[in-house]
Amino acid sequence: MDMGCLADSLGLDFFLVTDHYITPISDVSVDAWVVLAALAARTERIVLGTCVTPIPFRPPQLLAKMVATVDQISNGRVVLGAGAGWSQAEFDAYSKWDDDRTRVAKTVEGLELITKLWMSSEPFDFNGRYYSSKGAILKPKPVQRPYPPLWFGGMGQYMLTKVVTKYGDAWLPPVPGIPEEEYRRVLSVVHRGEKGGRAIKVMFNGTLPEIQSALDKYAKMGCEGAMLVRTPYDGLPSAMRELQRIARSYKQ
Repeated sequence: MDMGCLADSLGLDFFLVTDHYITPISDVSVDAWVVLAALAARTERIVLGTCVTPIPFRPPQLLAKMVATVDQISNGRVVLGAGAGWSQAEFDAYSKWDDDRTRVAKTVEGLELITKLWMSSEPFDFNGRYYSSKGAILKPKPVQRPYPPLWFGGMGQYMLTKVVTKYGDAWLPPVPGIPEEEYRRVLSVVHRGEKGGRAIKVMFNGTLPEIQSALDKYAKMGCEGAMLVRTPYDGLPSAMRELQRIARSYKQ
């Protein structure tokens, strides 16, 4: 919580939290959207979101309501980081695990229902292969129109070409990052899919030394944002202040 407030006071652009209950690294977690709601009430300008929320993990109707509520609390400062999920342990414990193809299909259908809930002014019925809803209506709507930005993780060809290019406002690389040749591949796929003048931002991530050494190179490739990751908690304040200095130099 303190790090999110510090990021806001430093003028950083966004603060993202992981949305997992159980991973191979740890079974200690807090709920991402509860944390973001608390941060929304304690911050003023920073964009808040997840990196990333597995769409098939929760009923999409409930997720739509959760995100809309945090967008209301923050006065329009939320992004939904979206993916198909990868941690089978948390699905087995809290949801239902499916094969890769099914999880991606659930992600697509779930996003269709979520965005329809955000935009529809009248109750509607939804009958999909995986999700159904009768008389669905969501009020109040998110502050952001037509709805909060969607930032995607995932590197599969179908996810990039059919999901990110249709719904995405940004693409987030996996932690701890990907090889440069894979990054270039993602860039080419995502940029080829941009339609109707809607640009899809592409990010990269790393520790502070990795960002300092590679930012110019990635910026020339088309990167539009850098995420600070894999930094020990007690080293985050100083790393974030240095990131602020770097960001200011690029904006000048």
